[in-house]
Amino acid sequence: MLFNSYLFLFCFLPLCIFCFRIASVAGSSRMAICLLVFSLIFYGSWDPSALLLLLAMVCINYGLAQMLVQLANDPRRKWLLTLGIIINLLPLIYFKYSGFLLTNIAYCLDLKLDFVSPSLPAGISFYTFIQIAWLVSVARGVNNPEGLTRHMVFSTAFPYILSGPIVRYEQLGPELDNLRAPTANMLALGFSLFSVGLAKKVLLADSLAPYANAVFNAAEKAWPITGTEAWLGSLTYSFQLYFDFSGYTDMAIAIGLMLGLRLPENFISPYKSTGIVDFWRRWHITLGLWLRDFLYIPLGGNRKGKWRQYRNLFLTMLIGGAWHGAGWTFIIWGALHGLMLTVNHFFRAITRDTKASVWLASLPVRVISIAITFFCLNFCWVIFRTPTLEGALNMYGAMFSGSLQSPGALGTLAGYLPNHYFNDVFGLIILGVSAVIIFALPSSHEIFSQREDAPKPWLHFRYTKTWAALAAFLFFAALLFISRKSAFLYFQF
Repeated sequence: MLFNSYLFLFCFLPLCIFCFRIASVAGSSRMAICLLVFSLIFYGSWDPSALLLLLAMVCINYGLAQMLVQLANDPRRKWLLTLGIIINLLPLIYFKYSGFLLTNIAYCLDLKLDFVSPSLPAGISFYTFIQIAWLVSVARGVNNPEGLTRHMVFSTAFPYILSGPIVRYEQLGPELDNLRAPTANMLALGFSLFSVGLAKKVLLADSLAPYANAVFNAAEKAWPITGTEAWLGSLTYSFQLYFDFSGYTDMAIAIGLMLGLRLPENFISPYKSTGIVDFWRRWHITLGLWLRDFLYIPLGGNRKGKWRQYRNLFLTMLIGGAWHGAGWTFIIWGALHGLMLTVNHFFRAITRDTKASVWLASLPVRVISIAITFFCLNFCWVIFRTPTLEGALNMYGAMFSGSLQSPGALGTLAGYLPNHYFNDVFGLIILGVSAVIIFALPSSHEIFSQREDAPKPWLHFRYTKTWAALAAFLFFAALLFISRKSAFLYFQF
């Protein structure tokens, strides 16, 4: 059951909101039970066996948390927490990395191995991180177990169970304590934001997908690609991923609003970043914070000198790359981001409190910084998208050493795009529209933040007929194309 499916839009979500409001008459505890029941139905619709694994992990973590509370001021508490983290990681390692690890071991030992990788349970990468964060917070005394039902509601809530945001209990716990029937304003705000997210996914990301797929599939098969096609293909994927993930985030936060929950922001115009450090404060924000709090800081953070800091940054991003997928391409992508973060931090350190910092803050230099940062991001998304290193090398070869056009039809559009990966002008139009939306318009967070000082007041959400008409238009326009059903890209991670 996808957020962008007729079943979810016209059956599951309306029924959930209706039952949620009915349950509000009986108090917040009944509303929590209602949310839990619908969340289990939602997750179970993907795979009942995966639901059993999720429930087992939730119960195990709750039991471990109870033991951690009982072992307060006991030296064994540290070892129990370590055991709990290992228990959480074992299913993730088995389902996500067993095939990759065994294949590489067999290659190194020159063995023939007939192993079929198990199918990846939906959302396991996300709920594993949620459980680890909760367990660590209990061990640190930040949170306490407040009943198995409460923990199950927090751990399985359908707005974020599949692809985030990666919520913390300290963020959502107060929301669960004060569950109330959503007001008309929250429903209006939620529906409007959901419509924007749905439009991003269906009208933009899914429209860009065929062009990106055509170019990257050609690179994987070593088919001819001109430099122009390679660059357009890489840009198309960068924009597709942007709208796919941004659209999911908007829909998740919007569903939370329609249920009276305020989920943490996860995506704030990341392609407007002036550096890689800035990018990771805008892209998948909750993942970046998780990596900082549970990897970078425990490794030592910046407490033991600059070189240790740079090492910790690199290792954190290397692990972050591996979290996205079991493959060398993801590990290299993480290493590239680790390297870029290290360079960016070094540059910021040597220019801090100097005359250069004033010059760097000027508008022309900021625009150049955004362009350079986006070039680096687009370069890295290539290896993130390609399944194999050979495919990535073919793409990079076409981008940086290939001819921009074929020998025939020089100076014409057909000369630059001779292989029909962009078989109509629509692909170029949607690419241009996407660029304008990404770089010229404010993010959903800025538009729907309800701040009085929000930028571009004419685009700030208001409870008006104009906004109602715009939301309805986007919603019904997206409905026309939902039949080309496609899962969100981050589901595979």
